[in-house]
Amino acid sequence: MGDSFQSPGKKYVISTMERFHLCTHIPIKAVDKECTVIHTEGHSDVYESIFREHKVLDRIDNEMDKEDINTCLILSNKHIEFTVIYLCPKNFDRGFYILGPYTTNPLTNNLVLYKPSNCIPHLITLLRNLARDSDFIRKKREPNYSIYVRKALEYISTKYNEPLTVEEISDYLGISKCYFCSLFKKDTKKTFTQALNEIRIEKSKELLKDTDLSLLDIAIAVGFNNQNYYNMIFKKMNDITPYQYRNMDF
Repeated sequence: MGDSFQSPGKKYVISTMERFHLCTHIPIKAVDKECTVIHTEGHSDVYESIFREHKVLDRIDNEMDKEDINTCLILSNKHIEFTVIYLCPKNFDRGFYILGPYTTNPLTNNLVLYKPSNCIPHLITLLRNLARDSDFIRKKREPNYSIYVRKALEYISTKYNEPLTVEEISDYLGISKCYFCSLFKKDTKKTFTQALNEIRIEKSKELLKDTDLSLLDIAIAVGFNNQNYYNMIFKKMNDITPYQYRNMDF
């Protein structure tokens, strides 16, 4: 691997990729600026064979726009596609994310996932948002958190808008509910519910600032099924209501 990516940067990239694959099931690679692989997530032997057959790394070197950091390169051949974007939207030298293989034609290939072409921009946005959230988690996370707690926090930050339970997290981690609760409280000094609510409230703040959604819609969008409960938790954490927060000058 080149010297453009070292820990903790590599850990941050891997965390982003794990969560992206968990959400979308799309295989993804990260490579540095010399196209040396940093990490691979979700690639089977079949996908690796397709990747090599399509000479993706050579095509990135030849076809990627080196002047527009926001560029998105779509590599397509025989109805199989790859999407390439820069790892960091502020630095050309960090390397690239490579999404795929996938197909945008549901009738032509059953070896790879089908994704409608109009959803690709949304997948790129998701990847960027997960990268930003991974950075937030990395900065906030205590260095002595166990691997189980780190994975739990990453899982929560991906699935926060769903009706998550301790049982689901424990099953995902492959450990008992009691052990997970004890370990999580020991490391974070919070219960699972407290941590989940904190993430949901932080996500709701973004929607309060950036959208015109109603408070009920925001509550539902971040995983609360009751606006009154959302209002209560928000005020408990911030000493103001969501309505008051929305009307603040930022």
